[in-house]
Amino acid sequence: MTRSTHIKVFDFLYHIYRGWPLFYSNLTQLLSVGQWEKWQDKVFEDLSGKKVLEIGVGPGKLLLRMAKKGYDVTGLEVARQMAYEARKRIRKAGFEIDIISHSVYHMPFSDGTFDAIVMTFVLGEIHDLDRAIEEMKRVLKPKMKIIVIAGGMPQDRNIVARFLFGAIQKQTTLHLERDNVEYFTKHGFSVKRTDFGPFNIVTKIVAVKQ
Repeated sequence: MTRSTHIKVFDFLYHIYRGWPLFYSNLTQLLSVGQWEKWQDKVFEDLSGKKVLEIGVGPGKLLLRMAKKGYDVTGLEVARQMAYEARKRIRKAGFEIDIISHSVYHMPFSDGTFDAIVMTFVLGEIHDLDRAIEEMKRVLKPKMKIIVIAGGMPQDRNIVARFLFGAIQKQTTLHLERDNVEYFTKHGFSVKRTDFGPFNIVTKIVAVKQ
């Protein structure tokens, strides 16, 4: 008996969108009604320290904005085309920033290297979140922060969000309804969550290592 393969449409489109930086930039602006970079910039409300790791830099826009504000930044990006676009953008702006292609599960940094870790709109891609959080915790200094901006089911579980994510979840392997706060809390972080954006479907999580 042959096993049928069901193609998840949202995953298919997501992989295309993640693989083509120009398409990615235009689509994110469209879907966010021009608010994408403003949503990303909410990390600056809680960012402290000097040495920052961004996981999932995409085309490098936030990484570059952090560098321009004086942060000592390092990037992690496994999508080859995205990493290429980010490096090109950063060189054009006159900066030298390391962007490496290692997995979030095995990062080539010593314990306690970073003052902050930033992730924007990549958390849903991480399937083994326990393992990823343990590795992030390892490379983060004590009392310092992981700052996450992510799309997902809001705390109020409003009817529009339930309909939207109910439809999307059937067509994706992304973890959009996962309780991410529960995972960070389980690993000993002190966590604050704030929902915002249309129908509260964008979340900011600030997790402090204890």
